[in-house]
Amino acid sequence: MRDVLIELVDGAELDADRAGEVFGRVMDGQADPLHVASLLTVLSTRGPAVGEIVGLTRVMRQRVRPVTVPDGLTVIDTCGMGGTHSRLFNVSTATAIVAAAAGRPRGLAVCKHGNRSVTSVSGSSQAIEVLGVNVEADDATLTRCLDAAGLCFCHAPMFHAAMKHAAPIRQALGIRTIFNIVGPLTNPAGARRQLIGVPSVAMGELVADAVRELGDERVMLVHCRLSDGRPLGELTTFGDNTVHELHHGSISSGALDFDHLGLPLGIPSAATVESPEASAGLIERVLDGEHGPARDVVLLNAAAALRVGGVAEELAEGLAMAREALDDGTAKRTLATLVQLSRGTA
Repeated sequence: MRDVLIELVDGAELDADRAGEVFGRVMDGQADPLHVASLLTVLSTRGPAVGEIVGLTRVMRQRVRPVTVPDGLTVIDTCGMGGTHSRLFNVSTATAIVAAAAGRPRGLAVCKHGNRSVTSVSGSSQAIEVLGVNVEADDATLTRCLDAAGLCFCHAPMFHAAMKHAAPIRQALGIRTIFNIVGPLTNPAGARRQLIGVPSVAMGELVADAVRELGDERVMLVHCRLSDGRPLGELTTFGDNTVHELHHGSISSGALDFDHLGLPLGIPSAATVESPEASAGLIERVLDGEHGPARDVVLLNAAAALRVGGVAEELAEGLAMAREALDDGTAKRTLATLVQLSRGTA
């Protein structure tokens, strides 16, 4: 590991194979913790390269606890990278529920991957727990959830046992590392179609190149910048949205104009919360039919998720599907089914 550190300090970048070898030793507990801390710090300071992201992603995908997807279902994920210190409610969680409700009749399911809060006031795992979902469900239950509800939730620490060697080092460092980038790319159900919120446009560009090299099928990396310059790792109706989309091996990039989809400009304060309980409460109100900026943001992201999943060709079509799933109560029933199945009461 020392020779690798010397190379990195001298400005070298690791290709995917070399990075996989290095991080394989880290994940298997074969590296000196001091060297691991140095490795993570160096990569965080200069920013990881595409090959380094690809190598670590392959290593983590090889070691993840797998979730079995029922035959005939295409699985997607809506996990974001965080890093924006946002006080938005858990948009990706609400998006997963609505996309599953609209997508399941069309052969689409969502394996929602998430964790507790690191930089936001509410992590996906915390909000989904408040909503009543058991985040410690066993493998067979998760598969049943995908089949019946079109949705399951995977609390990340339970699926990445190999992280036990790196986790204390990450915690001691207290900084964002390459693991924050790679975590969302290691879905337990093997999803190769994803909607991923990123903390910057530059990160979207970087990860788009990485998922193309990984051979993923369709990925949308989304970012929003508010008029005051604050970043958000979601599509929103509050500012300027930028999308990097991988499809058929090609990457396209550009702005997304929500007003062309008939969604009005929203006010961020109408979708901000101070706790997991408040986030869950806002999600429930959206599922109950409340209109406003929070609903519009969910509709926009669900439309993107349905496009990624291949059941909607255009965002406008996905938006109509998502709106119907909310308006006819399917989304609310999807959450209720997930709660019951995850707790063994259905």
